[in-house]
Amino acid sequence: MANVSKKWLLSCIVVVVLAMGLSNTMDSNAQLRLSNSFNNALATFALVRGINAVISVVQGTEVALEPGGVGVVLTPGEVLDPINDLIERFSWVVLAAGTSLGAQLILLEIGTSFFALVLVAVACIILLVLLWTPLLAQTTGRGILIRCALMVLLLRFLVPVVVLANEFVYNAFLSESYRQSYEVLENVSKDVQELKARDENDAALAESSAREDAGIFDSVSRFYNRTKQKLSLSGNYQKYEEKVAGAAQQIINLIAIFIFQTLVFPLMFFWLAVRLGRTLMRGEFWLADKAK
Repeated sequence: MANVSKKWLLSCIVVVVLAMGLSNTMDSNAQLRLSNSFNNALATFALVRGINAVISVVQGTEVALEPGGVGVVLTPGEVLDPINDLIERFSWVVLAAGTSLGAQLILLEIGTSFFALVLVAVACIILLVLLWTPLLAQTTGRGILIRCALMVLLLRFLVPVVVLANEFVYNAFLSESYRQSYEVLENVSKDVQELKARDENDAALAESSAREDAGIFDSVSRFYNRTKQKLSLSGNYQKYEEKVAGAAQQIINLIAIFIFQTLVFPLMFFWLAVRLGRTLMRGEFWLADKAK
């Protein structure tokens, strides 16, 4: 009686697994959550590359002065080197994270293909036959059939299960931290864009004023205005540094979040799933009672 109850229980599990494999409900849910994470990675990449572009332009600007006819070239933008290097490395981390998420999306699509659905159906039928056919319990290939069938099911549901588990942990512990850090970077991006626009406007006004100067003190006035504008521009680099330096902590925080979301957690859940699959494939509870 106990063996019959076990067979019915395992048969119900196999039928449920077959229904889940054919319906693609789990895959659709996993794909939706994974697409949101992928879009977040793309948005973050675009944001940090925008900041990097502005800082790189400002960083490469030279301030040329000519006191007493002697040329002096200053590069005050060099103070932005450390934070700009951090932003560039962060952009590569985000790019790698987006690539990982994109690969998982492709694997999800493969798992829902017609060929994959056929394999799942065949694997479930094999398990049901082995459960309810005692004569097959003595065949030499029964263990191989069981392992092959379980391997197919493991591969079929491995990616969606890992994705859903990963997204559950991410939403529970990391999503709020990501949102706050992303908002800080958005504000930093707006601030550096405004600073750059203001500097360009000041430079244009100074150049326009220099062209309008006339009279005996024309050259002196033009030199004074240009020098004053350039020194003012040089002082503004400290403002860039202050704005961007406030984002350094948030960038490091986002690096940790992306590493955990796309590397640590997926590998951990993958390892757990593989261990569970190996345990199931070594078990004898799938076999029907041996014929006597």
